[in-house]
Amino acid sequence: MRNPIQHYAWGTWDTLAQMRGAPVPAPEPEAELWVGAHPKSPSVLVQDGVERSLAEAVEAEPQRFLPEGADRFPFLFKILAIAAPLSLQVHPSREQAEVGFAAEEAAGVPVDAPHRNYRDRGAKPETVIAVSPVRILTGIRPAEQLREIAEALDLRWLAEKAQLDAAALIRAIFDADDAAAARDLQVTVAAARDWAAEHPFDPHRTPAHQEAAGERITALADLVLLLDEAYPGDRGILVATAMNQLFLEPGQSAHTPAGQVHAYVSGTAVEIMEASDNVMRAGLTPKHVDVEQMLTVLVPDQPAPPLRGPEEVAPGVHRYATWDPTLSVTRLDLDGQEPLSFRCEGLSALLCTDGEVEVTGTDGVAHRLRGTDSLLHTGTPDDLVLTGAGRLYCASHV
Repeated sequence: MRNPIQHYAWGTWDTLAQMRGAPVPAPEPEAELWVGAHPKSPSVLVQDGVERSLAEAVEAEPQRFLPEGADRFPFLFKILAIAAPLSLQVHPSREQAEVGFAAEEAAGVPVDAPHRNYRDRGAKPETVIAVSPVRILTGIRPAEQLREIAEALDLRWLAEKAQLDAAALIRAIFDADDAAAARDLQVTVAAARDWAAEHPFDPHRTPAHQEAAGERITALADLVLLLDEAYPGDRGILVATAMNQLFLEPGQSAHTPAGQVHAYVSGTAVEIMEASDNVMRAGLTPKHVDVEQMLTVLVPDQPAPPLRGPEEVAPGVHRYATWDPTLSVTRLDLDGQEPLSFRCEGLSALLCTDGEVEVTGTDGVAHRLRGTDSLLHTGTPDDLVLTGAGRLYCASHV
């Protein structure tokens, strides 16, 4: 399959281009590569020299491409190449998406309109797997950490809100009048600047070190200044001040459920999610912002997710579980020496992110994959033999 690239402003100019061997820098930012059948930007199937959209193929032959009982392609598989912070955003539950989609359809809002919130009827839980070091914001810190930050940086507005649940705290930030929000933002940025002058941030420190109280505030000060440079005057910076900040090492994963506020800050990652493009944004973006709609889908409890590593299934084969027991991601690493055996089951997409790998099925047909090339597997299990030097990720719905 050939997979489309999304040219969002926060993307890098080199990561995806380097993966696929294209000239660097790219002509425009390249933020995401999508593998899937989402109608907004489906992959293209190439078979015997004939090309067709995966979305069209699924619609024409659902019994071939969809798992039993499914009415749509069950996942969207991505590579994220993050050069600048993404928007502050929340994804709805399936029930909320059904209601929101129906309401916007009834109101006659075009599905591709920039101000459309619900582009489909799906939920969008997601799990991100770090390819490089990845920095993310997700959920709201516990009250004791909020009080610690408020005291260290002398942030009265944060101290007053520290006892609120996550949804109530975010609503209180957006309910404040413009003058109060501007004042709180000015105080927060000034405090971050003063702290950073005395405590320079070292992004190469280990995540464990960064979780020490002082380091936590140093990382926060760096974040506030980063966001203020990119989005000056945006009260989303106040929300980010209250959010859990996580640093994933390569190979670690983190899950974001529906209703949890989050934003990705930097790094390269593979991401698996349900096949939805429903996003409620509340700031830190030039895209459409709908604070009120975002507030309606927030959940009250938003703890930091645990950072998880994969299970080693065999040498070179590491599997990541997800929120859905039928959905997994497997990382396949080849060193150019020994071939690797891998059983491909269900509906699976194999995506190359590094090197060059030859994939041979039980039918003896070999496919050579280079960076961002992919293969789609459907039907009965296939025992694959992989040779070469590189890395593949396999998203599977079984």
